[in-house]
Amino acid sequence: MLANYYDINEKDNFEKLFGETYIGKKETKERNSYYILKFNFTGLNTDTKEALEKSFTRTIKDSFDKFIQMYNLNISYIEEGYPASIFESFLTQASGKIKSPLYVIIDECDHFANELLSFQTELFSNIVSKTGFVRKFYEVLKKGTESIVKRIFMTGVSPITLDSLTSGFNISMDLTRDADFNEMMGFNREEVINIINSVTPKVLEEIELNELMEILQKNYNGYLFAEECETRLFNSDMILYYMQSYEKSGKGPKSLIDKNIASDYGKLGRMFEFKNRNANMQVLQDILNGEEITGSITEGFSLEKNFDEDDFKSLLFYLGLLTIEQPILGGVSFKVPNYVIQDLYFEYFTKKINEELNYEINASEISRAIREIGLKGKNDSLIKIVEKTLNRISNRDYIKFDEKYVKLIFLAYCFLSKIYLVKSEYEVDNGYIDIALLKQANMEPDFFAIFELKYITKSEYEKEGEKIIEEKKKEAVEQIEKYKCSEELMGLPNLKKWAIIFVNDKCVVNLEI
Repeated sequence: MLANYYDINEKDNFEKLFGETYIGKKETKERNSYYILKFNFTGLNTDTKEALEKSFTRTIKDSFDKFIQMYNLNISYIEEGYPASIFESFLTQASGKIKSPLYVIIDECDHFANELLSFQTELFSNIVSKTGFVRKFYEVLKKGTESIVKRIFMTGVSPITLDSLTSGFNISMDLTRDADFNEMMGFNREEVINIINSVTPKVLEEIELNELMEILQKNYNGYLFAEECETRLFNSDMILYYMQSYEKSGKGPKSLIDKNIASDYGKLGRMFEFKNRNANMQVLQDILNGEEITGSITEGFSLEKNFDEDDFKSLLFYLGLLTIEQPILGGVSFKVPNYVIQDLYFEYFTKKINEELNYEINASEISRAIREIGLKGKNDSLIKIVEKTLNRISNRDYIKFDEKYVKLIFLAYCFLSKIYLVKSEYEVDNGYIDIALLKQANMEPDFFAIFELKYITKSEYEKEGEKIIEEKKKEAVEQIEKYKCSEELMGLPNLKKWAIIFVNDKCVVNLEI
Protein backbone atom coordinates (compact mmCIF):
# COMPACT_ATOMS: atom_id res chain seq x y z
CA MET A 1 0.00 0.00 0.00
CA LEU A 2 2.78 2.42 0.94
CA ALA A 3 4.58 1.65 -2.31
CA ASN A 4 1.45 2.23 -4.40
CA TYR A 5 0.71 5.50 -2.64
CA TYR A 6 4.13 7.03 -3.31
CA ASP A 7 5.10 5.30 -6.58
CA ILE A 8 5.31 7.64 -9.60
CA ASN A 9 4.28 4.68 -11.79
CA GLU A 10 0.93 4.46 -9.99
CA LYS A 11 -0.04 8.11 -10.44
CA ASP A 12 -2.79 7.32 -12.95
CA ASN A 13 -4.17 4.57 -10.68
CA PHE A 14 -4.41 6.72 -7.56
CA GLU A 15 -8.15 7.28 -7.74
CA LYS A 16 -8.83 3.59 -8.36
CA LEU A 17 -6.59 2.47 -5.51
CA PHE A 18 -7.26 5.13 -2.89
CA GLY A 19 -10.24 7.22 -4.02
CA GLU A 20 -12.69 5.88 -1.41
CA THR A 21 -10.19 5.78 1.46
CA TYR A 22 -9.25 8.40 4.03
CA ILE A 23 -5.77 8.84 2.55
CA GLY A 24 -7.32 9.15 -0.89
CA LYS A 25 -9.56 11.99 0.22
CA LYS A 26 -6.82 13.60 2.34
CA GLU A 27 -3.95 13.12 -0.08
CA THR A 28 -0.51 14.50 0.71
CA LYS A 29 1.66 16.66 -1.53
CA GLU A 30 4.20 13.88 -2.03
CA ARG A 31 1.86 11.14 -3.20
CA ASN A 32 3.06 9.41 -6.41
CA SER A 33 6.30 11.39 -6.43
CA TYR A 34 8.94 8.73 -5.65
CA TYR A 35 10.78 5.89 -7.27
CA ILE A 36 10.24 2.88 -5.00
CA LEU A 37 13.19 0.61 -4.21
CA LYS A 38 12.00 -2.48 -2.28
CA PHE A 39 14.05 -5.10 -0.44
CA ASN A 40 12.65 -8.27 1.15
CA PHE A 41 15.14 -10.25 3.23
CA THR A 42 12.94 -13.30 3.80
CA GLY A 43 14.57 -16.69 3.26
CA LEU A 44 18.26 -15.81 3.51
CA ASN A 45 20.62 -18.77 3.90
CA THR A 46 22.06 -18.62 7.43
CA ASP A 47 24.13 -21.82 7.37
CA THR A 48 27.45 -19.93 7.30
CA LYS A 49 28.66 -16.35 7.08
CA GLU A 50 29.64 -16.94 3.45
CA ALA A 51 26.23 -18.42 2.56
CA LEU A 52 24.44 -15.56 4.31
CA GLU A 53 26.49 -12.89 2.55
CA LYS A 54 25.98 -14.61 -0.80
CA SER A 55 22.18 -14.80 -0.41
CA PHE A 56 22.06 -11.25 0.98
CA THR A 57 23.97 -10.02 -2.09
CA ARG A 58 21.72 -11.96 -4.46
CA THR A 59 18.63 -10.46 -2.79
CA ILE A 60 19.77 -6.86 -3.14
CA LYS A 61 20.82 -7.41 -6.76
CA ASP A 62 17.40 -8.90 -7.53
CA SER A 63 15.84 -5.75 -6.04
CA PHE A 64 18.03 -3.50 -8.19
CA ASP A 65 17.18 -5.46 -11.34
CA LYS A 66 13.43 -5.31 -10.62
CA PHE A 67 13.75 -1.57 -10.03
CA ILE A 68 15.54 -1.06 -13.35
CA GLN A 69 12.93 -3.13 -15.19
CA MET A 70 9.95 -1.52 -13.45
CA TYR A 71 11.04 2.00 -14.38
CA ASN A 72 12.58 1.05 -17.73
CA LEU A 73 15.95 2.58 -16.84
CA ASN A 74 19.36 2.13 -18.41
CA ILE A 75 21.48 1.58 -15.31
CA SER A 76 24.68 -0.46 -15.07
CA TYR A 77 26.16 -1.10 -11.64
CA ILE A 78 29.05 -3.13 -10.24
CA GLU A 79 27.69 -6.64 -9.68
CA GLU A 80 30.63 -8.21 -7.85
CA GLY A 81 32.08 -7.41 -4.44
CA TYR A 82 30.68 -6.62 -1.01
CA PRO A 83 26.95 -5.78 -0.70
CA ALA A 84 27.77 -2.24 0.43
CA SER A 85 29.98 -1.64 -2.62
CA ILE A 86 27.30 -2.96 -4.98
CA PHE A 87 24.65 -0.80 -3.29
CA GLU A 88 26.86 2.28 -3.46
CA SER A 89 27.49 1.67 -7.16
CA PHE A 90 23.76 1.32 -7.81
CA LEU A 91 22.89 4.56 -5.99
CA THR A 92 25.62 6.44 -7.84
CA GLN A 93 24.39 5.23 -11.22
CA ALA A 94 20.71 5.73 -10.37
CA SER A 95 21.27 9.31 -9.24
CA GLY A 96 22.06 10.31 -12.81
CA LYS A 97 19.07 8.49 -14.32
CA ILE A 98 16.08 9.40 -12.16
CA LYS A 99 14.36 12.77 -11.82
CA SER A 100 12.59 12.13 -8.52
CA PRO A 101 13.89 10.89 -5.15
CA LEU A 102 13.98 7.30 -3.90
CA TYR A 103 11.66 5.82 -1.30
CA VAL A 104 13.40 2.72 0.12
CA ILE A 105 11.10 0.08 1.65
CA ILE A 106 12.72 -2.83 3.50
CA ASP A 107 10.60 -5.79 4.60
CA GLU A 108 11.87 -8.45 7.04
CA CYS A 109 14.99 -6.42 7.74
CA ASP A 110 15.93 -8.85 10.53
CA HIS A 111 14.61 -12.18 9.21
CA PHE A 112 18.06 -13.76 9.39
CA ALA A 113 18.43 -12.71 13.03
CA ASN A 114 15.81 -15.20 14.23
CA GLU A 115 17.92 -17.99 12.76
CA LEU A 116 21.18 -16.74 14.27
CA LEU A 117 20.49 -15.34 17.71
CA SER A 118 20.05 -18.62 19.58
CA PHE A 119 22.85 -20.73 18.17
CA GLN A 120 25.15 -18.40 16.22
CA THR A 121 25.34 -15.19 18.24
CA GLU A 122 28.99 -14.74 17.25
CA LEU A 123 28.03 -14.74 13.56
CA PHE A 124 25.17 -12.33 14.27
CA SER A 125 27.50 -9.96 16.13
CA ASN A 126 30.03 -10.24 13.32
CA ILE A 127 27.69 -9.22 10.51
CA VAL A 128 26.23 -6.23 12.38
CA SER A 129 29.57 -5.05 13.85
CA LYS A 130 31.31 -1.94 12.51
CA THR A 131 33.01 -3.99 9.80
CA GLY A 132 30.12 -6.42 9.19
CA PHE A 133 28.55 -6.54 5.74
CA VAL A 134 25.00 -5.88 7.00
CA ARG A 135 26.14 -2.86 9.02
CA LYS A 136 28.07 -1.51 6.01
CA PHE A 137 24.98 -1.93 3.81
CA TYR A 138 22.95 0.30 6.13
CA GLU A 139 25.75 2.84 6.32
CA VAL A 140 25.53 3.17 2.53
CA LEU A 141 21.76 3.60 2.86
CA LYS A 142 22.32 6.38 5.39
CA LYS A 143 24.84 8.03 3.08
CA GLY A 144 22.23 7.81 0.31
CA THR A 145 19.97 10.17 2.28
CA GLU A 146 22.45 12.91 1.44
CA SER A 147 21.64 12.46 -2.25
CA ILE A 148 18.69 10.59 -3.80
CA VAL A 149 17.22 8.64 -0.85
CA LYS A 150 14.55 10.84 0.75
CA ARG A 151 12.39 8.35 2.66
CA ILE A 152 12.95 4.94 4.25
CA PHE A 153 10.44 2.55 5.81
CA MET A 154 11.62 -0.70 7.45
CA THR A 155 9.70 -3.56 9.03
CA GLY A 156 10.95 -6.54 10.97
CA VAL A 157 10.20 -8.77 13.92
CA SER A 158 12.66 -8.12 16.72
CA PRO A 159 14.34 -4.81 17.56
CA ILE A 160 17.64 -6.50 18.39
CA THR A 161 18.91 -6.23 14.82
CA LEU A 162 17.73 -2.65 14.47
CA ASP A 163 19.41 -1.62 17.71
CA SER A 164 22.63 -3.32 16.65
CA LEU A 165 22.61 -1.24 13.46
CA THR A 166 21.39 2.15 14.62
CA SER A 167 24.74 3.39 15.92
CA GLY A 168 25.83 3.39 12.29
CA PHE A 169 22.37 4.07 10.91
CA ASN A 170 21.30 6.74 13.39
CA ILE A 171 18.64 8.50 11.33
CA SER A 172 15.73 6.19 12.11
CA MET A 173 12.74 6.44 14.43
CA ASP A 174 11.17 3.31 15.93
CA LEU A 175 7.38 3.51 15.51
CA THR A 176 6.59 0.10 17.02
CA ARG A 177 5.26 1.44 20.33
CA ASP A 178 4.01 4.79 19.10
CA ALA A 179 0.35 5.04 20.16
CA ASP A 180 -0.57 6.71 16.87
CA PHE A 181 0.50 3.58 15.00
CA ASN A 182 -1.04 0.95 17.30
CA GLU A 183 -3.87 0.12 14.89
CA MET A 184 -1.49 -0.19 11.96
CA MET A 185 -0.21 -3.44 13.49
CA GLY A 186 -3.37 -5.48 12.94
CA PHE A 187 -7.12 -5.38 12.30
CA ASN A 188 -9.58 -3.76 14.68
CA ARG A 189 -13.06 -5.20 15.27
CA GLU A 190 -14.74 -3.00 12.66
CA GLU A 191 -12.21 -4.01 10.00
CA VAL A 192 -12.74 -7.71 10.75
CA ILE A 193 -16.51 -7.31 10.41
CA ASN A 194 -15.98 -5.54 7.08
CA ILE A 195 -13.86 -8.49 5.90
CA ILE A 196 -16.56 -10.94 6.99
CA ASN A 197 -19.21 -8.98 5.10
CA SER A 198 -17.03 -8.87 1.99
CA VAL A 199 -16.60 -12.66 1.79
CA THR A 200 -20.12 -13.79 2.68
CA PRO A 201 -22.81 -13.92 -0.03
CA LYS A 202 -25.29 -12.21 2.30
CA VAL A 203 -24.95 -10.23 5.51
CA LEU A 204 -24.86 -12.57 8.51
CA GLU A 205 -27.61 -12.52 11.10
CA GLU A 206 -26.52 -10.85 14.35
CA ILE A 207 -26.40 -14.15 16.27
CA GLU A 208 -24.31 -15.83 13.56
CA LEU A 209 -21.96 -12.84 13.33
CA ASN A 210 -21.51 -12.75 17.11
CA GLU A 211 -20.70 -16.47 17.19
CA LEU A 212 -18.08 -16.04 14.46
CA MET A 213 -16.58 -12.97 16.14
CA GLU A 214 -16.33 -14.88 19.42
CA ILE A 215 -14.24 -17.57 17.70
CA LEU A 216 -11.98 -14.97 16.08
CA GLN A 217 -11.73 -13.00 19.33
CA LYS A 218 -10.61 -16.01 21.39
CA ASN A 219 -8.07 -17.20 18.88
CA TYR A 220 -6.62 -14.17 17.11
CA ASN A 221 -7.34 -11.01 19.14
CA GLY A 222 -5.63 -9.45 22.14
CA TYR A 223 -2.65 -7.50 20.81
CA LEU A 224 -1.79 -4.08 22.26
CA PHE A 225 1.45 -2.32 21.38
CA ALA A 226 1.22 0.87 23.44
CA GLU A 227 -0.06 0.89 27.01
CA GLU A 228 -1.91 4.20 26.56
CA CYS A 229 -4.08 2.64 23.83
CA GLU A 230 -7.34 0.76 24.39
CA THR A 231 -8.04 -0.92 21.05
CA ARG A 232 -6.82 -4.52 21.04
CA LEU A 233 -6.03 -5.89 17.62
CA PHE A 234 -6.54 -9.10 15.67
CA ASN A 235 -3.59 -10.85 14.02
CA SER A 236 -4.19 -9.83 10.40
CA ASP A 237 -2.43 -12.86 8.86
CA MET A 238 -4.51 -15.29 10.91
CA ILE A 239 -7.79 -13.47 10.19
CA LEU A 240 -7.12 -13.66 6.45
CA TYR A 241 -6.18 -17.34 6.78
CA TYR A 242 -9.43 -18.12 8.63
CA MET A 243 -11.61 -16.07 6.28
CA GLN A 244 -10.10 -17.72 3.21
CA SER A 245 -11.56 -21.02 4.44
CA TYR A 246 -14.80 -19.36 5.54
CA GLU A 247 -15.30 -17.85 2.09
CA LYS A 248 -14.91 -21.26 0.42
CA SER A 249 -16.89 -23.47 2.76
CA GLY A 250 -18.87 -21.27 5.12
CA LYS A 251 -16.80 -22.47 8.07
CA GLY A 252 -13.32 -22.01 9.46
CA PRO A 253 -10.27 -24.20 8.76
CA LYS A 254 -9.73 -27.48 10.61
CA SER A 255 -6.52 -26.10 12.09
CA LEU A 256 -6.87 -22.67 13.67
CA ILE A 257 -3.30 -21.71 12.80
CA ASP A 258 -1.80 -21.59 9.32
CA LYS A 259 1.00 -24.19 9.13
CA ASN A 260 3.32 -21.64 7.52
CA ILE A 261 2.80 -19.17 10.36
CA ALA A 262 3.06 -21.97 12.93
CA SER A 263 6.40 -22.90 11.39
CA ASP A 264 7.65 -19.33 11.81
CA TYR A 265 6.55 -19.27 15.44
CA GLY A 266 8.18 -22.67 15.91
CA LYS A 267 11.52 -21.17 14.99
CA LEU A 268 10.95 -18.55 17.63
CA GLY A 269 11.08 -21.30 20.23
CA ARG A 270 14.81 -20.93 19.82
CA MET A 271 14.51 -17.65 21.65
CA PHE A 272 14.14 -19.61 24.88
CA GLU A 273 17.70 -20.81 24.33
CA PHE A 274 18.96 -17.24 23.92
CA LYS A 275 21.50 -15.98 26.47
CA ASN A 276 20.20 -17.18 29.89
CA ARG A 277 18.36 -20.43 29.22
CA ASN A 278 17.45 -21.25 32.84
CA ALA A 279 15.99 -17.81 33.50
CA ASN A 280 14.08 -17.97 30.21
CA MET A 281 12.63 -21.36 31.13
CA GLN A 282 11.39 -19.94 34.43
CA VAL A 283 9.57 -17.23 32.49
CA LEU A 284 8.04 -19.98 30.33
CA GLN A 285 6.79 -21.85 33.39
CA ASP A 286 5.35 -18.65 34.86
CA ILE A 287 3.50 -18.01 31.59
CA LEU A 288 2.15 -21.57 31.41
CA ASN A 289 1.09 -21.49 35.06
CA GLY A 290 -0.82 -18.26 34.53
CA GLU A 291 1.39 -16.34 36.95
CA GLU A 292 1.44 -12.55 36.80
CA ILE A 293 4.11 -11.45 34.31
CA THR A 294 5.40 -7.92 34.89
CA GLY A 295 8.35 -5.90 33.67
CA SER A 296 9.57 -2.89 31.74
CA ILE A 297 9.58 -3.04 27.95
CA THR A 298 13.14 -2.71 26.70
CA GLU A 299 13.41 -0.01 24.04
CA GLY A 300 17.02 -0.66 23.07
CA PHE A 301 18.79 -4.04 23.06
CA SER A 302 22.51 -4.63 23.08
CA LEU A 303 24.24 -7.99 22.83
CA GLU A 304 27.19 -6.52 24.68
CA LYS A 305 25.28 -5.88 27.92
CA ASN A 306 23.68 -8.39 30.26
CA PHE A 307 20.45 -9.83 28.89
CA ASP A 308 18.10 -9.79 31.87
CA GLU A 309 14.57 -11.05 32.54
CA ASP A 310 12.92 -7.82 31.38
CA ASP A 311 14.86 -8.05 28.10
CA PHE A 312 13.59 -11.58 27.51
CA LYS A 313 9.97 -10.68 28.31
CA SER A 314 10.34 -7.69 25.99
CA LEU A 315 11.65 -9.94 23.23
CA LEU A 316 8.57 -12.17 23.61
CA PHE A 317 6.45 -9.01 23.40
CA TYR A 318 8.08 -7.86 20.16
CA LEU A 319 7.70 -11.35 18.71
CA GLY A 320 3.96 -11.33 19.44
CA LEU A 321 4.19 -14.09 22.05
CA LEU A 322 3.25 -11.74 24.89
CA THR A 323 1.27 -8.52 24.79
CA ILE A 324 0.52 -5.65 27.14
CA GLU A 325 -2.24 -6.38 29.64
CA GLN A 326 -2.17 -3.03 31.40
CA PRO A 327 0.26 -0.36 32.61
CA ILE A 328 1.56 -0.66 36.16
CA LEU A 329 3.81 1.59 38.20
CA GLY A 330 7.07 1.90 36.28
CA GLY A 331 6.25 -0.82 33.77
CA VAL A 332 3.54 -3.08 32.37
CA SER A 333 1.90 -6.39 33.09
CA PHE A 334 2.01 -8.86 30.21
CA LYS A 335 -0.35 -11.60 29.11
CA VAL A 336 -0.57 -14.23 26.39
CA PRO A 337 -2.60 -12.48 23.67
CA ASN A 338 -4.90 -15.32 22.64
CA TYR A 339 -5.62 -19.03 22.56
CA VAL A 340 -3.58 -19.81 19.44
CA ILE A 341 -0.43 -18.37 21.03
CA GLN A 342 -1.15 -20.20 24.29
CA ASP A 343 -1.42 -23.40 22.26
CA LEU A 344 2.03 -22.73 20.76
CA TYR A 345 3.52 -22.30 24.24
CA PHE A 346 2.19 -25.69 25.30
CA GLU A 347 3.46 -27.29 22.09
CA TYR A 348 6.90 -25.93 22.90
CA PHE A 349 6.61 -27.16 26.51
CA THR A 350 5.79 -30.66 25.22
CA LYS A 351 8.91 -30.61 23.05
CA LYS A 352 10.99 -29.55 26.06
CA ILE A 353 9.63 -32.51 28.04
CA ASN A 354 10.79 -34.78 25.23
CA GLU A 355 14.26 -33.26 25.26
CA GLU A 356 14.65 -33.22 29.04
CA LEU A 357 13.58 -36.84 29.45
CA ASN A 358 14.98 -38.21 26.19
CA TYR A 359 11.47 -39.54 25.77
CA GLU A 360 9.50 -39.40 22.54
CA ILE A 361 5.89 -38.52 23.28
CA ASN A 362 3.52 -40.18 20.84
CA ALA A 363 1.25 -37.39 19.56
CA SER A 364 -1.09 -39.88 17.87
CA GLU A 365 -1.49 -41.80 21.12
CA ILE A 366 -2.33 -38.58 22.96
CA SER A 367 -4.86 -37.57 20.31
CA ARG A 368 -6.52 -40.99 20.61
CA ALA A 369 -6.70 -40.57 24.38
CA ILE A 370 -8.35 -37.13 24.13
CA ARG A 371 -10.65 -38.43 21.38
CA GLU A 372 -11.70 -41.18 23.80
CA ILE A 373 -12.85 -38.48 26.21
CA GLY A 374 -14.75 -36.74 23.41
CA LEU A 375 -16.46 -39.84 22.02
CA LYS A 376 -16.78 -42.20 24.99
CA GLY A 377 -16.45 -39.95 28.03
CA LYS A 378 -13.51 -42.00 29.37
CA ASN A 379 -10.17 -40.65 30.58
CA ASP A 380 -8.28 -43.90 31.39
CA SER A 381 -5.94 -43.70 28.40
CA LEU A 382 -4.98 -40.10 29.16
CA ILE A 383 -4.25 -40.97 32.79
CA LYS A 384 -1.94 -43.82 31.71
CA ILE A 385 0.00 -41.52 29.36
CA VAL A 386 0.43 -38.90 32.10
CA GLU A 387 1.56 -41.62 34.53
CA LYS A 388 4.16 -42.80 32.04
CA THR A 389 5.57 -39.28 31.71
CA LEU A 390 5.52 -38.67 35.47
CA ASN A 391 7.40 -41.92 35.99
CA ARG A 392 10.20 -40.63 33.76
CA ILE A 393 10.22 -37.27 35.51
CA SER A 394 10.18 -38.68 39.04
CA ASN A 395 13.59 -40.21 38.38
CA ARG A 396 15.07 -36.80 37.49
CA ASP A 397 15.83 -34.95 40.70
CA TYR A 398 16.81 -31.78 38.87
CA ILE A 399 13.31 -31.21 37.46
CA LYS A 400 11.04 -29.19 39.73
CA PHE A 401 8.19 -31.59 40.43
CA ASP A 402 5.02 -30.27 42.07
CA GLU A 403 1.28 -29.94 41.52
CA LYS A 404 1.77 -27.10 39.04
CA TYR A 405 4.15 -29.19 36.95
CA VAL A 406 1.73 -32.15 36.88
CA LYS A 407 -1.02 -29.79 35.78
CA LEU A 408 1.21 -28.39 33.01
CA ILE A 409 1.80 -31.88 31.63
CA PHE A 410 -1.93 -32.58 31.71
CA LEU A 411 -2.64 -29.30 29.95
CA ALA A 412 0.09 -29.79 27.36
CA TYR A 413 -1.38 -33.14 26.30
CA CYS A 414 -4.90 -31.73 26.13
CA PHE A 415 -3.65 -28.85 23.95
CA LEU A 416 -1.74 -31.23 21.69
CA SER A 417 -4.89 -32.94 20.41
CA LYS A 418 -6.56 -29.71 19.11
CA ILE A 419 -9.96 -31.31 19.85
CA TYR A 420 -11.02 -29.03 22.69
CA LEU A 421 -10.72 -25.42 23.70
CA VAL A 422 -8.52 -26.06 26.73
CA LYS A 423 -8.74 -23.66 29.66
CA SER A 424 -6.52 -23.55 32.72
CA GLU A 425 -7.83 -21.95 35.92
CA TYR A 426 -11.10 -21.42 34.09
CA GLU A 427 -13.17 -18.85 35.96
CA VAL A 428 -16.79 -19.70 36.73
CA ASP A 429 -19.29 -18.24 39.20
CA ASN A 430 -17.99 -20.23 42.15
CA GLY A 431 -14.25 -20.32 41.59
CA TYR A 432 -11.55 -21.49 39.20
CA ILE A 433 -11.54 -24.92 37.56
CA ASP A 434 -8.09 -26.52 37.22
CA ILE A 435 -8.65 -27.75 33.65
CA ALA A 436 -11.71 -27.39 31.43
CA LEU A 437 -12.19 -29.04 28.02
CA LEU A 438 -14.68 -26.80 26.23
CA LYS A 439 -16.17 -26.37 22.75
CA GLN A 440 -13.57 -25.73 20.07
CA ALA A 441 -14.46 -24.19 16.71
CA ASN A 442 -15.29 -26.82 14.05
CA MET A 443 -15.17 -29.69 16.59
CA GLU A 444 -18.24 -31.60 17.76
CA PRO A 445 -17.32 -33.96 20.64
CA ASP A 446 -20.08 -35.89 22.39
CA PHE A 447 -18.60 -35.13 25.81
CA PHE A 448 -16.96 -32.15 27.51
CA ALA A 449 -14.96 -32.32 30.73
CA ILE A 450 -13.57 -30.57 33.78
CA PHE A 451 -10.75 -31.85 35.98
CA GLU A 452 -9.80 -31.01 39.53
CA LEU A 453 -6.19 -32.13 40.01
CA LYS A 454 -4.42 -32.80 43.29
CA TYR A 455 -0.83 -33.91 43.78
CA ILE A 456 0.75 -35.55 46.81
CA THR A 457 4.51 -35.95 47.09
CA LYS A 458 6.04 -39.28 47.96
CA SER A 459 7.29 -37.92 51.29
CA GLU A 460 3.84 -36.50 52.17
CA TYR A 461 2.23 -39.86 51.48
CA GLU A 462 4.85 -41.78 53.49
CA LYS A 463 4.22 -39.43 56.41
CA GLU A 464 0.39 -39.30 56.36
CA GLY A 465 -0.70 -42.32 54.33
CA GLU A 466 -4.32 -42.79 53.20
CA LYS A 467 -5.44 -39.91 55.39
CA ILE A 468 -3.99 -37.26 53.06
CA ILE A 469 -5.51 -38.98 50.01
CA GLU A 470 -8.97 -38.85 51.60
CA GLU A 471 -8.47 -35.20 52.54
CA LYS A 472 -7.45 -34.26 49.00
CA LYS A 473 -10.31 -36.30 47.53
CA LYS A 474 -12.86 -34.61 49.79
CA GLU A 475 -11.44 -31.21 48.82
CA ALA A 476 -11.56 -31.99 45.07
CA VAL A 477 -15.12 -33.38 45.22
CA GLU A 478 -16.37 -30.33 47.14
CA GLN A 479 -14.81 -28.02 44.57
CA ILE A 480 -16.38 -29.85 41.63
CA GLU A 481 -19.78 -29.95 43.33
CA LYS A 482 -19.50 -26.20 43.73
CA TYR A 483 -18.43 -25.60 40.12
CA LYS A 484 -21.04 -27.79 38.43
CA CYS A 485 -23.81 -25.40 39.45
CA SER A 486 -22.16 -22.56 37.55
CA GLU A 487 -24.16 -21.08 34.70
CA GLU A 488 -21.20 -21.44 32.29
CA LEU A 489 -21.13 -25.22 32.76
CA MET A 490 -24.88 -25.84 32.88
CA GLY A 491 -25.10 -25.24 29.14
CA LEU A 492 -22.50 -27.88 28.25
CA PRO A 493 -24.10 -31.22 27.26
CA ASN A 494 -22.66 -34.47 28.63
CA LEU A 495 -20.19 -32.74 30.93
CA LYS A 496 -17.77 -35.18 32.58
CA LYS A 497 -16.45 -34.09 35.98
CA TRP A 498 -13.36 -35.82 37.36
CA ALA A 499 -11.39 -35.56 40.59
CA ILE A 500 -7.84 -36.78 39.89
CA ILE A 501 -5.22 -37.38 42.59
CA PHE A 502 -1.61 -38.35 41.95
CA VAL A 503 0.85 -39.66 44.50
CA ASN A 504 4.31 -39.15 43.04
CA ASP A 505 3.92 -40.77 39.59
CA LYS A 506 0.75 -42.82 40.20
CA CYS A 507 -2.89 -41.82 39.83
CA VAL A 508 -4.48 -43.13 43.04
CA VAL A 509 -7.90 -41.50 42.56
CA ASN A 510 -9.74 -41.14 39.24
CA LEU A 511 -13.24 -40.35 40.42
CA GLU A 512 -16.11 -39.25 38.22
CA ILE A 513 -18.52 -36.95 40.04
